[in-house]
Amino acid sequence: MEQNTFNRILLILLASVFVIGTVVFVYYNFSQKPQESFYQSLLGKNESFAYAEGLLKSGKYSEAADHYRLALAEAEGYKEEGQLKYKIAISLGEGNNPLAAVPLLKEIIANENYTPTIRAYSVQQIGHFLYSYNSEELKNEVFKDEPYRSFIADGDYFAARRKLFEYGSSIYPLGIPELRIAKWYSEEILRLQKLDGDENTQKTDEMKDIVRQKIANADRYLTSIVTDEQARSYVAEVLYRKANVQADLYLTGDKNLGDPEETYRKSLTIATLRVGQESSAKMYYAMYLARMYGEERSEDIKNILKDFYVGNKYASTNTVRSIKGEKDGKLGLKSDILLLARIDTSFGEFLKSLGWKL
Repeated sequence: MEQNTFNRILLILLASVFVIGTVVFVYYNFSQKPQESFYQSLLGKNESFAYAEGLLKSGKYSEAADHYRLALAEAEGYKEEGQLKYKIAISLGEGNNPLAAVPLLKEIIANENYTPTIRAYSVQQIGHFLYSYNSEELKNEVFKDEPYRSFIADGDYFAARRKLFEYGSSIYPLGIPELRIAKWYSEEILRLQKLDGDENTQKTDEMKDIVRQKIANADRYLTSIVTDEQARSYVAEVLYRKANVQADLYLTGDKNLGDPEETYRKSLTIATLRVGQESSAKMYYAMYLARMYGEERSEDIKNILKDFYVGNKYASTNTVRSIKGEKDGKLGLKSDILLLARIDTSFGEFLKSLGWKL
């Protein structure tokens, strides 16, 4: 009898412990307020930052830079300081003053007190300006001092841009720089395919290994930014740059890394609210179709390109600015752009409006 009583008491105690443990688990895992992100926290406590964000999204870049400077005066710690300097640089660059933005971005990159991610994003932004502004003056500003000068020591501007992105990757691997690097290698694979010899075959295999690794890094990046309000804005660009690499490999006959058309379409479904990303995705998608299929897909190509010359949807985008500056072929896209003009004569007229001579 006493043993039965003891067993009942023990069972009651164990049940009580289980119930209490369950309540505690549920409370701490489901009842607590979700932790506020760094970005949301900064928006909430720094009014100047919140106001500047609105100005930046509205395209009021000069005013945005002024308010980011006010926010910087209230920064608490290196993480906030690095973020706010980066936003000032973005405002300057997007406001047609990349020459003022580059020194500030270099300052962020060089300061190891700032987070690796903001330093890597600063490298990415310098690369972005090199492509979107595509000017000799900016090129000289970027590569005038170390470590950047060493990237272009041999005079190869294409390799210099790859080395810039590799520098960023060494700080922290972001999706866009990883795919910019992969694109350099995929273009080399295309070039080597036209050459004979076992040595070139070995080089191609080695480069494909690098490309696979860079794509894997970019895929991991996409997974890592699911909950990042700011970084999610790069998803469409990461996808179309992945498609650019897949496109080069498709042109060599290698379909192991996925279908570029599928990836371009996925990018375009996401990019609809961001005309800059949408215009770039469409330009590269059209280039791929032109190179892969030529006149056979002419109607698809024209349909993709029509927003460049019907209306002014893309008039103020970096894509159009980059096309305008590519008359001299500095980015290596001139032959592809001319191919589009031969297939779509209306696109050719659009090029003439930008100062191209056809």
